[in-house]
Amino acid sequence: MRFRYLFATLTLLFSLLYPSFAQQQPIVLRHGGSVQTVKFSPVNASLFASAGDNNTIKLWDLRNDTVTTLRGHAGQINSVAFSPNGQLLASGGDDWTFKLWNIRLQQHISTLEHITDRSRSQVKDIIFSPDGQLLATAGQHVKLWEVSTQTEIATLQHEEYVWAVAFSPNGRLLAAGDNQGIVKVWNVQTRQVITQLAGDTKAVYAVTFSPDGRTLATAGYQGKITLWTVSNWAPLGTLQNNGTAYALDFSIDGKALASTGHGAVTLWSVESGEEITSLTGHSAWVFGAAFSPDGKTLASSGDDGIIRVQNIESYLQPLQQREVVRLIYFLPTDRRAQPSIETNLDRLIKDVQQFYAQQMQTRGFGRKTFAFETDTTGRTVVHRINGRFNNRYYQTETVDKVIEEVNKQFNISKNIYLIAVDVSSEIIEGENTCGVGGGSWMGIETGAQRRDAGGYAIIPASGRCFSLDVTAHELGHTFGLEHDFRNNAHIMSYGANPDRLSECATEWLTVHRYFNASQTAFNESTTIEMFTPVTLPPNAFHLRFEITDADGLHQAQLFIPTAISDPAPGSKLHSCQSLNSEISVIEFLTTDLIRRARTEVILQVIDVHGNITRQTYPLRADDMAQVDVNRDGVVDVEDLVLVASHFGKRAVRQANLNPDVNNDGFVDREDLLLVADALESEENVLAAPALATANLQQWILEAKRRNPGDETFQKGIRILEQLLMQFHPTETALLPNYPNPFNPETWIPYQLSEPADVAVYIYAADGKLVRTLDLGHRSVGIYESRSRAAYWDGRNALGEPVASGVYFYTFTAGEFTATRKMLIRK
Repeated sequence: MRFRYLFATLTLLFSLLYPSFAQQQPIVLRHGGSVQTVKFSPVNASLFASAGDNNTIKLWDLRNDTVTTLRGHAGQINSVAFSPNGQLLASGGDDWTFKLWNIRLQQHISTLEHITDRSRSQVKDIIFSPDGQLLATAGQHVKLWEVSTQTEIATLQHEEYVWAVAFSPNGRLLAAGDNQGIVKVWNVQTRQVITQLAGDTKAVYAVTFSPDGRTLATAGYQGKITLWTVSNWAPLGTLQNNGTAYALDFSIDGKALASTGHGAVTLWSVESGEEITSLTGHSAWVFGAAFSPDGKTLASSGDDGIIRVQNIESYLQPLQQREVVRLIYFLPTDRRAQPSIETNLDRLIKDVQQFYAQQMQTRGFGRKTFAFETDTTGRTVVHRINGRFNNRYYQTETVDKVIEEVNKQFNISKNIYLIAVDVSSEIIEGENTCGVGGGSWMGIETGAQRRDAGGYAIIPASGRCFSLDVTAHELGHTFGLEHDFRNNAHIMSYGANPDRLSECATEWLTVHRYFNASQTAFNESTTIEMFTPVTLPPNAFHLRFEITDADGLHQAQLFIPTAISDPAPGSKLHSCQSLNSEISVIEFLTTDLIRRARTEVILQVIDVHGNITRQTYPLRADDMAQVDVNRDGVVDVEDLVLVASHFGKRAVRQANLNPDVNNDGFVDREDLLLVADALESEENVLAAPALATANLQQWILEAKRRNPGDETFQKGIRILEQLLMQFHPTETALLPNYPNPFNPETWIPYQLSEPADVAVYIYAADGKLVRTLDLGHRSVGIYESRSRAAYWDGRNALGEPVASGVYFYTFTAGEFTATRKMLIRK
């Protein structure tokens, strides 16, 4: 039968002959129902198969403009696969069966069942080996079949349902992703697992090897795509998909990877991890995606019942000038173009570029700066957009109106755009605003936001605001710099003559993508957690955060609300902290927060690859810890004793006494720790979930010296003495590491009954020393928390990530020695 098109289109022949037309007008076909899978024939770029929950398979012949329907399944079809020679098609579904079909004759050959543990299993995925001799089916376990005899030859055991399987190009390995998020990689010949990878926290729905066999891609429920180096199974990088990823496919040359998400297929650069483009058009989840064998076309299918076939050649061309600042001249309908605008913009962007280079050099970071778009001759490119409306229209709500029209021609999430708007008012937004800059933030599961690679800086095309300082300021916003009113000379202030970048700004920019042409786009997620905020007398706030990022952390910036005296509303930079690890606990002390029922702070973090994450934390008066328990204006040992005197009780707030420091309704260990942390902060010691016994002994002695006569105070001292007995271990011990299994880092807790020099030695399974953690001299106490336990980042002495497997750690403290086992699972 002929194709049924969802929309009236020109003949298919035109789409095939003219790729540029095809890219603009994808072929849109209706399969019917929810289309779970789509696959191209490996020997015919015009033939592909689709299948789904209407229980049918359709063979689409693009060259002959025909479609053939194969029937026989009694349930949803989850997967189809062509044999390497293109002569056979295999299909598996929820009807407990998989079938083989003759492509040339378009006929059914046989039906087999996937039976494990004496019960039938649904078939979630199916694939031929590269030589066509084996067939793998996935469901309850994985089964291998001999194609010529159609007989089962092996069962590969999994603890959970298997959703996806893939052979390596040489046929020696089989990867299988299951409903627990584990990817097992099997040696096909020996039927042994050679490694296990943590593909997802919940379920892995897609696995595929690159054509050269050097890379394995996995993805699933959480939407995190991981690329693994097959030679050592180390993670090459991760990509954050648009929601759950149900399918992955490498391009024929292995340079691009397609992933499915909600409403779109994303194309990624395998080399850099950069998002190449997002192919939209589906109206629901996309379940299938496949490249044609000639690499020119991508087919996708989804829950909307639609198949989209699109030429993608132009997207896969080598990227030209990635992550550059692009210039746009925006002209309303009734404005005459400035004859010298290109020259003026060329001079302006070069001046701003040199300003950044000079400032970076002054701060000791070399002449790093951003690049802007040029043509093949090196000439600055200025794109012109003719606005749809007149001059007056764009003098109010300028940003929203201009961005709406720019977005129709350019992808602001991919590059930064400096947009000069030709308006007679020579200001932006109809107010006394010289410019506006910024970018888009994408919400992630943790509640944080991740910054897009692109952005915009909008300035008037003439007048006093068409200047170096205004442009440098607004471009600064696109680079992730926010208002900094600490010094009027800072370019991110609104000072009269701003002429420099702050030290925070230059350190930030030294790893920013636009200041590093070869920066990778791979990104491990940054997680930010704020501990209970503490108020200190008379008007200080102590804020503490734990930040983790497997890529490595570079800098954190704290933003607080502006004051009435500041030149602009919103938030402003309080301070920054340099970071140089994968996990860090940092703290800020500020007296600039106004005490009110509710306020908020923002922590913004950049990792070593230039990925920017921020999280906003509301600060409510009832949520903050009041460590000045007796409200005498001083945090001292008396506050600690008063909390101890109410230990274990339900909190009853009193006028001049609040032992429930964290306001959770109970007086417990957390309240003691918060006060203890405030006492220790004078020595810049970070809080720990276990009190240091030496400090606790000192505080008890100090309390006794004060010797207040009231019984409440004496009770508090007795409670602290009881706690001291708990905190003073009777024996030295090595405790189990956590988490375990882990990837890539773990903490090794221990306890000491007497002071000692402490060290941890980490060995591989073959007995080879991998790493030594010299912890130095430690006093009596319990070292369980992340801030006190020994920390291992999963690297050897050379700083290289170690491979998955079993490791042993030996703990020495004086004459004490103990050894335990741990497991890295990647």
